[in-house]
Amino acid sequence: MSLPLEDIKVLDFCQVFAGPATTMHLADQGAQVIKIETPEGDNSRNFVPFPDSNDLSRGFVALNRNKRTIALDLTKPEGLEIAYKLVKWADIVVCNLRPSVPERLKISYEYLKLINPKIIYAGISAYGEKGPDATLPGYDLIAQAKSGITTTRRNADGTPIGSFIYYADMAVAMLGAYAIMVALHERNTTGVGQKIELNLLHNYLALQAVQMVKTENDNPTDQGRVLTALATSYLASDGKYIHVHSASGRQWVNLCKALDLEHLIDDPQFDTHQKRGENSESLFQVIAAVINTKPAKEWESILKENNSPTSVIQEWQEVWIDDQVVANDMIISYEQPGVGVVQSVNTPFKLSNSNTNNRVYRAAPHFGQHNEEILIEFGYSPNEIDKFKSLGVIKDCIE
Repeated sequence: MSLPLEDIKVLDFCQVFAGPATTMHLADQGAQVIKIETPEGDNSRNFVPFPDSNDLSRGFVALNRNKRTIALDLTKPEGLEIAYKLVKWADIVVCNLRPSVPERLKISYEYLKLINPKIIYAGISAYGEKGPDATLPGYDLIAQAKSGITTTRRNADGTPIGSFIYYADMAVAMLGAYAIMVALHERNTTGVGQKIELNLLHNYLALQAVQMVKTENDNPTDQGRVLTALATSYLASDGKYIHVHSASGRQWVNLCKALDLEHLIDDPQFDTHQKRGENSESLFQVIAAVINTKPAKEWESILKENNSPTSVIQEWQEVWIDDQVVANDMIISYEQPGVGVVQSVNTPFKLSNSNTNNRVYRAAPHFGQHNEEILIEFGYSPNEIDKFKSLGVIKDCIE
């Protein structure tokens, strides 16, 4: 069985998370992805390095499977010439370098569309390509701060801390893969490529769309609880937390039955959704006292039996072996040369007619691993390749 995107060719000028994750989503579905790294290598090669490897890390391996790589010095004319030859081959270019960098290196859309008018160029930035911050460097945590989302999580002393899960990086990647498919579909009609603009800040705004409408530009008043007492976490008797979420009248009834609080169903303080919100603090105290009488797993079973949405709050080591996660093949294991067997997160969707599900057909590449292979494919001779090495145009070890 063929792979869905096996005829799509992708050039990856990306570093760290958002860009590499975008191209990995395409690679997982069979797209031919060539990653162009600088002589210094992708910065993520240093993010939690494996002890027995000098160029592989958990951060890099997580987002660079199913790709080949070539290490090129684009500041040298020969390196840029090689890159342009790859651009002629590609259907898609993904670049998440700071907006000023592609222009300086002559790999911006304005340059590349002259070489390949059919190219689809996805440019990923921190804040967007217009406005006073357009050329500034930025990361997910900075975009969190600018978007206001950092204020939704605070330390006990009130200090905003945000989240160390990089939601916008991952959201940009999924949205980027979607936008690329839209542009490819349009190109099939028009025969012309185009530029796609994506950034972290706009994704954080989109992720907060519901909350920003609800609050009408006011900050949420209760940073400690999520929405109401019926959508938050409670401490069980074993010291673990369990999350409950009752969003409808039927779920309110189910929750009360599960907690043996049926007398609250028609209580004048709580008999409508609005009243339950207005009296959230007192309702929280009642539910908290009940939850604290049994272990979290026991409550989870009771709540599930009563069709009340719930989950014990799990640690990561518990997630790896969670029955639901395992049953849906969301953890994949494969051999990573130089490291050993690696477990990673699978693509979060399944195609019923595709053999890409649960498949890693190429481990994450070592730095410069495919230099010669790619150059030979594109018509360069062994003598030319030796010359490139001597001039420092290609690299096989990180500087």
